[in-house]
Amino acid sequence: MRSDGTDQVKVAADKSDGSEVGAPTWSPDGKRIAYVRASWAYNMSTTSVEVNEWQNARTETLVSGSLLIPALHWLPDGRLIYAPAGDDSGLWTVTLQQSGKVPEPPRRIATTGHGRISRVTGSADGKALIFLREKSAPNIYIGTLAEDGTQLLSHRRLTLDESVSLAWSWTPDSKSVLFLSNRNGTPEMFKQAVDQPLPESLMVSAGQLSGIRVTPDGSEILYVSTPKSASAETPSSIFAIPIDGGAPRLVLKDIRIWNVQCARLPSTICHYSITKGNTEETYRFDVKSGKSTDPPHIDPPINWSLSPDGSQLAVIVVRPNQGTIQLRSTSTGKTRDLVVRGWSGLMGGDWSADGRSLFTTSHSHEGDSTLLNVTLDGRASVLLHSRADVYSAIPSPDGRLLAITEASGTQNVWQIENF
Repeated sequence: MRSDGTDQVKVAADKSDGSEVGAPTWSPDGKRIAYVRASWAYNMSTTSVEVNEWQNARTETLVSGSLLIPALHWLPDGRLIYAPAGDDSGLWTVTLQQSGKVPEPPRRIATTGHGRISRVTGSADGKALIFLREKSAPNIYIGTLAEDGTQLLSHRRLTLDESVSLAWSWTPDSKSVLFLSNRNGTPEMFKQAVDQPLPESLMVSAGQLSGIRVTPDGSEILYVSTPKSASAETPSSIFAIPIDGGAPRLVLKDIRIWNVQCARLPSTICHYSITKGNTEETYRFDVKSGKSTDPPHIDPPINWSLSPDGSQLAVIVVRPNQGTIQLRSTSTGKTRDLVVRGWSGLMGGDWSADGRSLFTTSHSHEGDSTLLNVTLDGRASVLLHSRADVYSAIPSPDGRLLAITEASGTQNVWQIENF
């Protein structure tokens, strides 16, 4: 479009397969744009760099990979700079012909440094590149809620090392957080009391772990285990261990399980979801027998949370600028939209302990994160605003505390020349 907003031309869009378009960068002659297209499913992703001749709607895929960071920069001589994901990722360059064809393979031009590259820019003459390299890991913080749940009275760090730690649940007495960490080199489940500096290991796994949740009666911990070399057809397993640790028992197996949650007594409702193609299938199951008799509910890619009384699912469809949460009855399937007024970029959420509100995170295009308490009529209160990435906030069963997973780390700007 023109600088005054007129003469708008649609040149690219998200697709029905769930793939999303990232921010574009202009070619030096202004006749093309380049952007990263990303498609997310389960624990895998597919990304590619697309070059778009916007005047004639002609698009070509330039580079594909398991994960590319949407940090692109077009040099004056026609070379395009891009960055793969990873803690030690470098910068790569490809030379484009006018047709968009690649005459030679990509070449790595920056290799040193620790952390992922998130932004790239350059000098006007193309002789210097400047990029932002970030190194961060999610850690767990404990937030104390005001009585009405609309404010955080305190916010302190619980896990004190630099490894990845992801909070998933609480023990029924609200005294300890259940979380996953790779601090010892392998996936491991831990329990840490909120007044203690070190955690207690509950179990170690050779596979990928996710979805730690407590059973309705509070006697066991459920978790999802998936082989590290998982393919689209590799079965995942839901296991249960005693609340204080012990031998696991197999609850059920299914393909690509990614979420499992249970209500609290007197409700005995539990649900789990699998990814099948470009859809998610959500099943109700019995936590003791593992049996599931009801047909699944089929959705596009979503995040969801089960209310404490088991009566509703809060469903967030994974799409850009999402500002609506769908509330779905678990008994009738009837839905209503909860519009979070004034907010977008919602990624997921968890119910408050009393089931009267939701804790959800909003992510801006600038990389900021905001933790919100959203009442069931759409009123949002800001609990925490962070330049870091806030993943989730899990309330304790007594409703007094939040286990907040939030990334922390370093950011440094680097410059390279003679590349």
